Amino acid sequence: MFKCIIYLSAILVVTVVCSENDEDWWKTATFYQIYPKSFKDSDGDGIGDLKGIIEKLDYLQDLGVTGVWLSPIYKSPLVDEGYDISDFRDINPLFGDLETFVKLVNEIHTRGLKIVLDYVPNHTSDQHDWFKKSENGEEGYKDYFVWVDGKNGDKTEPPNNWLSVFKYSAWEWSDKRKQFYLHQFFKQQPDLNFYSDQVRKEMKDILNYWLEEYGVDGIRIDSVPYLVEDNTWPDEPRSFDPNASENEYEYLDHIYSRNQNESFNIIYDWRNTKSTYKNKRVCMTEAVVDLKHIIPYYGTSDGSKLGAHFSFNFILLVLNTTSTASDLSNLINLWMDSLPKIYTSNWVLGNHDQHRIATKVGTEKVDGLNMLMAFLPGIQVTYNGEEIGMENGDVDCETQGLDHAENCTDYYRISRDFQRTPFQWDSSEFAGFTDGNKTWLPVSDKKAGCNVADQLNDERSHLNIYKKLQRLRPQWRQSEHEIKTLDDSNNIIQAVRYNKDGSNEVQFVFNFGSEPLEGIDLNRGKVLRSSYKQW
Repeated sequence: MFKCIIYLSAILVVTVVCSENDEDWWKTATFYQIYPKSFKDSDGDGIGDLKGIIEKLDYLQDLGVTGVWLSPIYKSPLVDEGYDISDFRDINPLFGDLETFVKLVNEIHTRGLKIVLDYVPNHTSDQHDWFKKSENGEEGYKDYFVWVDGKNGDKTEPPNNWLSVFKYSAWEWSDKRKQFYLHQFFKQQPDLNFYSDQVRKEMKDILNYWLEEYGVDGIRIDSVPYLVEDNTWPDEPRSFDPNASENEYEYLDHIYSRNQNESFNIIYDWRNTKSTYKNKRVCMTEAVVDLKHIIPYYGTSDGSKLGAHFSFNFILLVLNTTSTASDLSNLINLWMDSLPKIYTSNWVLGNHDQHRIATKVGTEKVDGLNMLMAFLPGIQVTYNGEEIGMENGDVDCETQGLDHAENCTDYYRISRDFQRTPFQWDSSEFAGFTDGNKTWLPVSDKKAGCNVADQLNDERSHLNIYKKLQRLRPQWRQSEHEIKTLDDSNNIIQAVRYNKDGSNEVQFVFNFGSEPLEGIDLNRGKVLRSSYKQW
């Protein structure tokens, strides 16, 4: 028996390369999420922009990803960093203009890549013309937003007990309108009224505007569970979460304000537009909810109604330093068992709203997890920086400001700044992010060694291991799969891909524990890629 030592490493063992069938491009894609404000600054103002992204497209092409997904770039007061949109049809001047965007799309397509935009239909900014007109009761806009009388007919008590995702009441009084408006997020983000046919038409027109006029290859639809509410406005029951105070979102069970059936129907309707379906554009949905409510955004279980091409799989976001190989394999199998076979899986380790995976599980597990994401069947989604093992940055509350928190203790608990610090291109003072003398968030002190320039020259770096796996992905796209733990007591996870007849097997083995292990039999194949120096 061939014996080897695997120390915090992941190894692919291959005998025969699998063949690839011709599929819709998105089904086996790797999407790379760019947080534009933090990716690359081209003009020295300390804020990332579209020209900065253009400068780094060769890097993305070399990385081996399929498509680029941009977090919001629309006009916005930036109360919620671009998710409060004041004009859905224009670019925030901080990032550039429509002319620059056209160049970006062309440059992406020239390199054989795809571009996906964030689409935020649930709400607008309170600075949007629609809201101003609606608040003034202008004809044609009066019902664009969710306006409801208070329980007492005045401002003394809101329509019900609903809470905002960001704490406190989801209702805000308007002295102009003499009614409350709904905001499931910040009060500066009023919810659109999807019971209005005109609103539905407007939002579909905006979707088609970017897909058809600008050649965007897909959309990622934000916050889909909140699109429609029960418009009889009943109070929501307690959740009895022992860790939630009465003003926190988790205090209630949100059975009336999210995941309504009509929200699913809206996604089904958008999937069947000319732009998203017939032209093979991709439609993704974001729903940070329980698994049973994520799956329906794909469509019905029998495929009679089609929704998103895929709904983001957040099941792995719970991983932390105490997670075991068994935990990981159980999560993977839970997703695979829950998803109807007619739909395509996707795998996500993090994003701009979640602490970085390297911080949550430790940098020593980064390679193994990135390799596993590339190996699992379906779609891989990478948040910028995961390929180099970026950790959360250090951001000081008193220097940076509270960012909607009530105090510094609250800031360190809820702020999303830590996972949004500037991308680390090199080890210079500002990590190659800007030629200026400041950055909108501080550059991480952990940039030494954890940057693109240093890792490009290290064959065993996080970056080069990531790149090698992207080049291998096409070889097993069409194979069957099985995910299991090889030995629970030893904390080893094994994933297997093989042809339906059991031949042409490819194995992935990952020591998820903290101790070296011996006795793993790799004799029947050859090591194709490894993060451990012995191979």
